[in-house]
Amino acid sequence: GYLTATAKPISTKQSLCTTRTTRPKMLSLLPESFFVNAGTLCSAFFFLSPCVQMMQVHKSSGASLSEVNPQTLILMFFNCASWTIWGVCLPMPPAVPGNLLGLVASSFYLLFCWSHVLRGAAAPTWNRLTALATAVAVLLNFSMTGYALASTQAAENVGQLASLICICMFAAPLSTLGQVLKEKSSELLPPVQCTMQFFNCLLWTVVGVNQKSMPIFVCNALGLVLGAVQLGLMALFPAGKSEKFEAKKHDAKKSDVK
Repeated sequence: GYLTATAKPISTKQSLCTTRTTRPKMLSLLPESFFVNAGTLCSAFFFLSPCVQMMQVHKSSGASLSEVNPQTLILMFFNCASWTIWGVCLPMPPAVPGNLLGLVASSFYLLFCWSHVLRGAAAPTWNRLTALATAVAVLLNFSMTGYALASTQAAENVGQLASLICICMFAAPLSTLGQVLKEKSSELLPPVQCTMQFFNCLLWTVVGVNQKSMPIFVCNALGLVLGAVQLGLMALFPAGKSEKFEAKKHDAKKSDVK
């Protein structure tokens, strides 16, 4: 849903990628607008999916913060800011609303998590390096805004960078792959977010096929594959089945008895 606006050619270079041809018969059963509108709605749910983890952090008073992957939130913030800058500076208004929602939401997630860190929540992954990455993302977004305002070509370059960031965002949950395989538990993979990523990318891959747009197709096709891998890991290693989880559960029962 991050490339909504690129469904229409905006330059000679992009028009080469968006030349229409006859749609596959199966995709002709539904109007193209269905996939665009459904993809936009699914994108909104994807951006709001981390709210589930934020509620868990709130209920545990920060104890579950270690289960929140900071890379995912930082890349979501970076991704949505990049596409918002692209949409405003090109200009391409249709690209702004959905990504602006994601920008506001991801900003809240980061501020919420860092507020718990400042209160003393124990979360090894939310360290100085993560703080540096957050600060760099913010500074780069300000820099990209100034650069994109310079010319249309500069704005298009920001869009190309946003495509790369988008792919990195889709892959971010897999940064915990080593730990998932070691503990044989997908506890660190956010199920709602991974599920919404899969369906979001599925819809936008169809849009890419309909529009014959390589930027839309490549970005979301890769996101679809990565989403499928994440769902596969969750099916293979269900959360809550690891020895570590069982030990936590046992300790919690002991504390209740005391």
